[in-house]
Amino acid sequence: MTMERNLPNSRTDTAGEDAPVAKRSRRPAEEARRLILDAAEKRLAEQGPEGIRLQDIARDIGISHPAILHHFESREGLVRALIERASQQLLDTLLKAFEVTATEKFGVGDTISKVFEVLSDRGTARLWSWLHLTGRELEDDVSTRLVREISEQLHALRVLQARDAGVQEPGWEDTLFITILVASTAFGDAIIGQRLTAGVVEGADGRGRFRQWFAKLLVEHGSAVRQPKAG
Repeated sequence: MTMERNLPNSRTDTAGEDAPVAKRSRRPAEEARRLILDAAEKRLAEQGPEGIRLQDIARDIGISHPAILHHFESREGLVRALIERASQQLLDTLLKAFEVTATEKFGVGDTISKVFEVLSDRGTARLWSWLHLTGRELEDDVSTRLVREISEQLHALRVLQARDAGVQEPGWEDTLFITILVASTAFGDAIIGQRLTAGVVEGADGRGRFRQWFAKLLVEHGSAVRQPKAG
């Protein structure tokens, strides 16, 4: 198709000047990937892993099915990218929360809420579990890297606060197990939390109160291990 075919038939309407040619706008690749991932995440949160269908996602944001394949190659590629983005967002959020001085109060409740939001509420844990159970492991061991990086930063914070308070420093394994416990609980909440609390826990926000209770439990554990230094 030539450019002339898109021009008006009569040039008299433009006062002697050619009318501007309408060009189809193309989003930058990074923006297109973000929009696709946002749409996929929305469907994941609403429908679970089975809701991630490329044709539906393409329709949601007004692009073609091949456009998604261009950016992610396959549905599985999109799923992996979705998990990797959520994991990085969680890591960035937690590392920012850990950047406090020893005299500042670390918001355990807010941090736990963020972990559950990313892993449970947004469906990331269900999708991750589906990948694992169907033998579709991520090429990069995201879970191991995530647990280690979070544990290292959390442990540095706990050591800093222990030194400032003049109490015994917590053990590395204790911090590591806290990280694993939080992740395991968030995964369990994502998969079966609603069914477990429905009809058993009174009130409409049973899962929310469980998360608050869980955060309090972690605070109590942290206080219990803060023993005075010997001698």
